[in-house]
Amino acid sequence: MTKNEMLRFVKNSFPDLTINDIQVNNRGWDNDILIVNEKIVFRFPKSNNLLSVIVEEGKLLEILRAKEPLLHIPNYGFVYSDNELKGVTYSLIEGKSLNQITIPNLRDNPVNARVIGDFLTKLHSLDVSSREITLKTTHTLSYWEDLYSNVTSALYPFINKQQVYDIDHFFTNFIEVFPRLTFKKSVIHGDLTASNIIYNQEKKGISGIIDFTDAQIGDPAFDFAGLYWDFGPDFTKDVLHWYSGNETSNSLYNRVKAFYGLQPVFHELLYAVKNRQQVNWETALEKFSSLYELTKK
Repeated sequence: MTKNEMLRFVKNSFPDLTINDIQVNNRGWDNDILIVNEKIVFRFPKSNNLLSVIVEEGKLLEILRAKEPLLHIPNYGFVYSDNELKGVTYSLIEGKSLNQITIPNLRDNPVNARVIGDFLTKLHSLDVSSREITLKTTHTLSYWEDLYSNVTSALYPFINKQQVYDIDHFFTNFIEVFPRLTFKKSVIHGDLTASNIIYNQEKKGISGIIDFTDAQIGDPAFDFAGLYWDFGPDFTKDVLHWYSGNETSNSLYNRVKAFYGLQPVFHELLYAVKNRQQVNWETALEKFSSLYELTKK
């Protein structure tokens, strides 16, 4: 939705709401966001097929709230027009997404690692066999094979031979071992990156987690991927220190270090190429290359 479309919808649906201030964020991949009076969030999926996803999100968040995570999570109210679901609304979690500010050193406040560790422990402990949880598995072998295929066709024309060589080995090694991985599947957030982590600058701490659009049943190690990519190996290890799951921290970390923690860059670059955004190819894969070197140690 455009800014005017969202504003018109809110005014028509909530005629008693006095609107003094609005903020718009339509840069996301899945949702358009309208924030009213710095207090109320209205979130509208960009496509109709995502409407069923937010229903599943709402169910998941209700179950997760019962676990009383230390971090705030949204409490959805569903909004309709002519009896058709259009989106959700929830109270704004105090703070800003970490991708909207100069990211601080999260290790300066030890509470940051503890609250994320607590959040992931409780999320991953949800019973995947429960009838209330109807999430599916997206990260199948075919998913990773398709990602690799898209990378070769869309990105390889822009990068050098050494990068092609490294990326080939990066993907083929993981795709070869993936069928033999023996992790116990969990409910995962699926997109725990800087854009979905809320940081309170006054309190100098992480205050909440948002956007469960990509929640699914999958490898719990995947939820540490964004932490590794955005905040580095040391902070990821700090979070794992506070995390309690079905396997050792080292086992989880090895999968993050070997693959999950490096693959976010390819989603970003594929999105940029698809949407014809300008990419500085000389620097686009610098971070990948440095982290890839760590996989060899």
